[in-house]
Amino acid sequence: ASPSLKERIVGTWRLVSIENRESPDLPWEKLFGDSPRGYIIYDAAGHMAVQFEKMPPPSKFASGDDWKPTPDEARGVYLGYVAYFGTYTVDEAAGAVTHHVEGSLRPSYAGTDQLRPATFEGTRLILSDGKKFRVVWERAE
Repeated sequence: ASPSLKERIVGTWRLVSIENRESPDLPWEKLFGDSPRGYIIYDAAGHMAVQFEKMPPPSKFASGDDWKPTPDEARGVYLGYVAYFGTYTVDEAAGAVTHHVEGSLRPSYAGTDQLRPATFEGTRLILSDGKKFRVVWERAE
């Protein structure tokens, strides 16, 4: 028998690409550039965490102090980084994973459930609704 989605998803995955679009009739956009960097981790106990950043990463702050950015520097860092954590559940019949977000860099994400239809292509995990978001991950070795 083939491994289940829950069995296949467990592990650490390295980000390959992330694309978004406002509607299915518009082209995909690479909001985090051609080579974003990040990881998503699913453990066997049902916990998950994801972090990724836009490339190239922002420059060091002019103040030299990570706690004292200018408003523009802080905005650039915030808009170029995504991070959240929580638990996950798998719906085998639907071929989807739901991230139950406990904490997030984005305040509106905390306490939400994020449905991610999941497919596999070789060593890649693709989380995409086929309409507005498509994130490709490759198993990290």
